[in-house]
Amino acid sequence: MKRKDSLRQRAKKKKVFTSTMYRKASFTFFAIICCLVFLLGRIIFLYVTKGEEYSNAVLSHLSFQGTTVPYERGMITDRNGVALAKSVEVYNVVLDPSVIKSGANNMYVKPTANALQTVFGVDSKEIIDKINDNPDGKYLVVEKGVDYNKVNEFEKLQTEDKNVKGVWFELEYKRTYSYGTLASHVIGYTNAGNVGSYGIEQTYNEYLNGEDGRTYGYYDNELNLVKTTVPAKNGATVTSTIDSFCQTVVEDEIDKFLKQYKVNNIAVVLMNPNTGAIYAMASNRGYDLNNPRGDESLLRMYSQEEVDNMSAEEKGKALNRIWRNYAVCDTYEPGSTFKLITVAAALEENAISYESSYNCGGFKTVGKWHIRCSNRNGHGPLTLTGSIDCSCNVALMDIGFALGKTSFLKYQRFFEYGQKTGIDLPGEAGGILLSENDVDDAALATMSFGQSFNVTMVQMCAAYSSLVNGGYYYRPHVVSQVVDNNGITVYSAEDTLMKLTVSNETSDFMKKATESVVVNGTASRAHVDGYSVGGKTGTAQKGKREDRLFVVSFIGSVPADNPELVSYVVIDQIDDPTYYNSSRLATQMTSDVLSRVLAHLGIYPSEGEIDYQVDKFIDESSEGVDMTEGEEGGQDNPNRN
Repeated sequence: MKRKDSLRQRAKKKKVFTSTMYRKASFTFFAIICCLVFLLGRIIFLYVTKGEEYSNAVLSHLSFQGTTVPYERGMITDRNGVALAKSVEVYNVVLDPSVIKSGANNMYVKPTANALQTVFGVDSKEIIDKINDNPDGKYLVVEKGVDYNKVNEFEKLQTEDKNVKGVWFELEYKRTYSYGTLASHVIGYTNAGNVGSYGIEQTYNEYLNGEDGRTYGYYDNELNLVKTTVPAKNGATVTSTIDSFCQTVVEDEIDKFLKQYKVNNIAVVLMNPNTGAIYAMASNRGYDLNNPRGDESLLRMYSQEEVDNMSAEEKGKALNRIWRNYAVCDTYEPGSTFKLITVAAALEENAISYESSYNCGGFKTVGKWHIRCSNRNGHGPLTLTGSIDCSCNVALMDIGFALGKTSFLKYQRFFEYGQKTGIDLPGEAGGILLSENDVDDAALATMSFGQSFNVTMVQMCAAYSSLVNGGYYYRPHVVSQVVDNNGITVYSAEDTLMKLTVSNETSDFMKKATESVVVNGTASRAHVDGYSVGGKTGTAQKGKREDRLFVVSFIGSVPADNPELVSYVVIDQIDDPTYYNSSRLATQMTSDVLSRVLAHLGIYPSEGEIDYQVDKFIDESSEGVDMTEGEEGGQDNPNRN
């Protein structure tokens, strides 16, 4: 009985697939098949009709672009706002091969390559090969340094031909120098990455540089690049003290000089004695700022044959010499231009008076040395002013001894010799001074007229300026101010007064004495018609005394009674038997330069005529040290050459 009940229960649990159920299942299966067929048809339809559009939409998300927006390095101008260094916009031509290859049947490749060839002159076949070699790439630079006119031309062509795709332009800035070699040692140049080298470019690099921005971009459904830009912060504008006209005149006069004479170096500095501002600074080592490493720069100092025979290492050393700023980095013995410092120091210490007098017999015996004057026969009796007029070594030795070693060395330091002036140019030399222990009587004698120690041109300009401007020592500088991108002055050189060096009385005497040097003394060729000019000549030996190599110079100021401009000319080793030890060419160049720049600077002639008595010219040949060793008692050495 129980067994029958169990069988009945199992029969009830067994499922039966009825005809109704079969019909429902068949209908469901058919419906699913129809949906799948419909979806497949729809997919095929969309692929055929809008496949490219959807592919581009997907590609746009995959082709997201993010690039740096470079800042514009600040401009360097002269004192009147004339651009000396600036950055100009250039563009790199960049391809996105993944976009160019995205078109059906490579429909974008050939039109894009042809457009690039038409506008930029690149080989279309090479472009196609690069695209095919890197089909998934997104950043391929094919041209650099393209100007905006070319970019604009290409963008117009791109608008006209919708098959030109996947090309965009990366902004960069190229540093350019408007006047090539002008003021090269003052301005300097830039290396890759906006790193300044030499000159203002190096000293003010932090101000000139800015901060990069950023561009974010994507391709729309038509593969046009849509950009969003965070702008860059551009660098500040640096206003230099250089006057482009004065600088041009100085460099022109140097070029004229070099056509007549061969020299180791010649340099000129023009400075405002009442502010320390440098208006011009140049030497014969100028170079092309737009191509500082090129052979053109070398050819200014070397012949083509010499350049051709140079190794890479030799060229590097030669370029380093050319890039070096003689007026700031090189030192030399100042010679008789330093006599003004000796006299001023002695007056300040009351070691001499304005009425002091001297007698020159042609030489002075110091210990076992005979130290000659420029006049071998002697100048005879001299006043203090006359001693400066004639540039008498004997009188200056007497003044040096009256001042004494300790005070002399103190004033050397006080006038910033032996240390850097702080001029805002790199590589400044401090000069070379003897220590007190190394200064014996003979050394003090020669130091009194500017030998046995080394100085720089900027040291001489600053010290001389303080002698003739009332005693105010200003720090020499080549930049007046820096203004940022928002027009805010972030640096100003207005406060450059460092110290008082001499009294008004001493300064007044020095102005009259330097004017007398031009009127009655060794610098009559420095005169400029209609102007009162003051100054001092200098001749100093260099190297071994027996080599007879000289550095000649003239430092001057105008107007003499109230100077507004200081001019300093230094000529190192003139290869000419007539002028090799004479300051005559330095005074003549001073006159040539001043006659061209004074009116431009607003310095006008005095009323009436000025008699400079040019016929009274006194040559300063052999003004440098001439020491002969003799027996005790001061006898000349009979073997002297």
